[in-house]
Amino acid sequence: MPPFTKSFAVLLGLSTFGFTSYLLYVLLKKDKEDLLDGSVASTKYTYLDVTVPKEIVRGLIGRNGSNIKQIEQQSNARIHFKDKEETHDRICVIRGSSDACNIAYNLIQDYINNQPLIELEDMFVPPACVKFVIGKNGDRIHEIQCLSGAKLTIVQSKVTIKGTREQINVARSLIEDVVESSLHNQQVIHESLAKREPRLPPKSPDVIHKLETPKSERISPLPGQQENQFEVYVSAMENPSKFWLQIVGPKATELDCLVEEMTEYYNKPESKIQHQLNNVEIGDLVAAIFQYDNKWYRAEVIDTIEKSGEKMATLYYLDYGDTDVMSYKELLELRTDFLRLHFQAIECFLARIEPIGDSWPEEAIDRFEELAQVAQWKKLFAKINCYAAKEKTRAKREGSPTPGVDLYDVTNSGDIDVAEELVKEGLAVYKRGLETKTNSRTTSTSNISVASST
Repeated sequence: MPPFTKSFAVLLGLSTFGFTSYLLYVLLKKDKEDLLDGSVASTKYTYLDVTVPKEIVRGLIGRNGSNIKQIEQQSNARIHFKDKEETHDRICVIRGSSDACNIAYNLIQDYINNQPLIELEDMFVPPACVKFVIGKNGDRIHEIQCLSGAKLTIVQSKVTIKGTREQINVARSLIEDVVESSLHNQQVIHESLAKREPRLPPKSPDVIHKLETPKSERISPLPGQQENQFEVYVSAMENPSKFWLQIVGPKATELDCLVEEMTEYYNKPESKIQHQLNNVEIGDLVAAIFQYDNKWYRAEVIDTIEKSGEKMATLYYLDYGDTDVMSYKELLELRTDFLRLHFQAIECFLARIEPIGDSWPEEAIDRFEELAQVAQWKKLFAKINCYAAKEKTRAKREGSPTPGVDLYDVTNSGDIDVAEELVKEGLAVYKRGLETKTNSRTTSTSNISVASST
C-alpha cells in the first residue's frame, strides 16, 4: 500500500475512534448528570425554621429530649433550638434533605397545633380567706396547682389562674371549696366568741409589770403583705405604750374551751386536794382563779411577797396579759396537758404616738381603755407598723420583739384611728417624723400568719 493511502487509512481510523469516543463521552456524561441530579437531590442539605411558643418548648423536647429524638429518627433530619430575637419564643432549626425537613416540619407543626389553648383567668376571694388558699408555707396553693395542673398567682385578694380551660375550671372549683370551708369555720368561730362575757381586770397600772410572754402566739404578716390588717381583741392594758392583744380566730375558740375545761376540773374538791402546792417560786406556772369571773386560768408567778404573815404571789395571766395577787394556798399545780395551747396574750404598743410628758396620765390611760374597749371582746382591726426590741424580763424566759401596731375601731359612721383620736383630744403626741404619715385603714383585712414562738 502506498504511503499516502496508508496514512489516510490510519487518520480515518483515528477519526472514527475519536468520534465514537466523543459520542460515548456525551452519553456517559448525560447518564452521569442524571445520576448526579438524583443523588444531589437526595443528599443536599436544606434548613427550615419553625417558631415554637415558649410554653410548649419543654413538652416538644420531651423528657431528656425523647420527643425531639423521636422526630429526628422518623424524619432523618437534625434539630436544634435557638432564641428568637425580641420575643421569648424559640426557633426550632431543622437541617437535612428537603424530604427530611418537610417530614420534621410537619411533625413539629402537628405537635404545636394539637396543644391545648392556654388561658388566663382572674378570680377574687374574700381577703380574710386568702391565707387559707395559700395555706401554711404555701402547702394549700401547691396542692391546688398539683391537682389541677394550673399555675396560680395571688396578689392581695386576686387569684390569677393560668392553664387550659379544663385546668382553670378544676382550680377554680378547688379554690371555691377552700373559701366556702374557711367562711363556714370563721362563722362558727365568731358565733362562739360572741358568747364571751366581759372580763374585768384591775385598772390600776401599778399592778401590771413589764413582762414578756413566753411561748406565746406572735403575729407576723405574710411576705409582701405588711399593709394588711387582722382582727383582734384588746384583752388587757397598762397604757397606750403597753397592752395585750388576742388574735380573733381558731386559737381564741380553743382558749375558751380550755378555760371551761380547767374551770370544771379545778372546781372539783378532789382536784384541789390532788394539786395543792407546798411551795411557790418565781417563774412557776400555776392554775389560778380570776376573782372577777371565778374561772380558772393559766398563770405565771412573777413575784412573791408576804402580807400580814401570809405568803402571796403576784400572778401574770398568760392568755390575757393582766395580773393579780393571790395567796399561795389559792394556787394549784398546772396539769401538763393544759399547756397544749400556746399562750395567747401578745404584748403590743401603739406605734405612732407617745405621751406628752414623761409618762401617760390617768386621763389618757382611761381614754385609751375606752377607745380600745379593753376586755369587752369588741373586735378591732390592727396593722403591724414596726417592732421594738425587748429585753429578758421574766425568769427563765427570753424576750422577743414587741410589735408596734395601729388600732382601728370600725363603726357605721367610719373608722376610728385610736392613736389619731388620742392626739386630737390632746392626750398624746405623734412621734417625731410620723406626724404626716398615712395611717388610713384599707378595706382589705389581712392575711396574717400566726406562728408560735420558741
